[in-house]
Amino acid sequence: MKKIGEFFEKKRMDHKFKSAGTGAKLTDSKQQPSTSHEARPVTPRATPSSSSQMAGQAALSRLDPGPAASRPASASIKAQAKAELAQEQEQAASSTDEMYSRSASSTVPKCGDNQSRLLVSSVHFWCRCSRRLKRAELESHLQECLLMQLAEDPPSAAATMVYTLNKDKEKVKVGVDTICKYLDNVCLHPTEEKYHKIRASNKAFQERVSPLLGAEEFLQAAGFERRILPHEESETDFFVLGEELARDTDRLFALKEVLKSGAPFRPTLDRDMKVYHPSRRAGHFELPDDFYSLKPEEIKREQQARTEAVERSMMLRTKAMREAETQKALRWYRYALIRIRFPDGILLQGTFNARDRLGILKEFIRSQLCNSWQPFILTDPGNTKLTDDDAMLAALNLAPAAVVNFSWDAAVMSDIAAAGQGAMRTTYLKPEAMRQLQPL
Repeated sequence: MKKIGEFFEKKRMDHKFKSAGTGAKLTDSKQQPSTSHEARPVTPRATPSSSSQMAGQAALSRLDPGPAASRPASASIKAQAKAELAQEQEQAASSTDEMYSRSASSTVPKCGDNQSRLLVSSVHFWCRCSRRLKRAELESHLQECLLMQLAEDPPSAAATMVYTLNKDKEKVKVGVDTICKYLDNVCLHPTEEKYHKIRASNKAFQERVSPLLGAEEFLQAAGFERRILPHEESETDFFVLGEELARDTDRLFALKEVLKSGAPFRPTLDRDMKVYHPSRRAGHFELPDDFYSLKPEEIKREQQARTEAVERSMMLRTKAMREAETQKALRWYRYALIRIRFPDGILLQGTFNARDRLGILKEFIRSQLCNSWQPFILTDPGNTKLTDDDAMLAALNLAPAAVVNFSWDAAVMSDIAAAGQGAMRTTYLKPEAMRQLQPL
């Protein structure tokens, strides 16, 4: 029986070897594939990325007990790994954008560097002399223009300087009231010499009038001359009004009214209108610091503030709380870059003050429409209708940048269809606006 068992065991072993296929020597350079199973192609292992290699090197360096000099520093490894990873992500994003650009090349013609068109480098203004200026150039240019205007109309130009070149409105008010008081004293006492002189070192003059740009120019326009006169056993500066000019009270009253009714000169904000092809980058904005009233470190906290705003929107808020948030937004932003998306995907872009009313935005849109008479509706990114024309753009959460959607008023459209006037034209913007069409 033992031999019979050994015989069957040997047969089973022979069957296993035969089913395993033909054998091969270990020294053979090529191995024959199995006859019972089809050979499967072996996918070569992908080379690890630079960031993976750096991570592996960092792990080995932690396990390696060798000297510290032979291992790269941990901080350096981390920094280099982060840089490599960021580079890979940037390359992946650029390849995706390139793929999209190729797919859209049949409808969007190539027109130079799109990135330079997208970036809003600065906010611009138009001066009364028809010069287009950046915000950083504005103050010095206005001062230069107003100084040149002094030769033509000294009182009005000086009054405009006071209101334009001084930012603190309360200090302007105090300074203007002080100068008006000087003029009132002369008008009430035209023959008393002490009211014809203003001591430049006087404390009230130094605190209220002297710091104001344009104040001295207005006094000179009123006829005051700067002289050095004796005062308390010494000499000091005075602004002196001549006796003949002091008696012309009608002129002094008129000058006082010019100063009191003065107003700051406001340069016109350049809308910097652009028209873009339909793009998935419609909500992508790159804004300069001009758009913000915050310091750089405060801008960094904006994202955290927005997260908190979303959380607050989930709870009930009082009217006072909403008004406080609106005022906060007004302090944050100076300007708003608005893109209006039409039903055909075309984007109309313009720059506005953050305190501009919704009605100003609507007038801008209307000025570029083929059918400017037809009522339309704007909706914000949350699909909420924008109906309050007196609301400020910042209060509507449209600052510093936003995309709003345009549509014709449905009721008017149905009336037009019922009247049998046919379908409206598919082009929304005027031909001169469409000639500016460019890729985003």
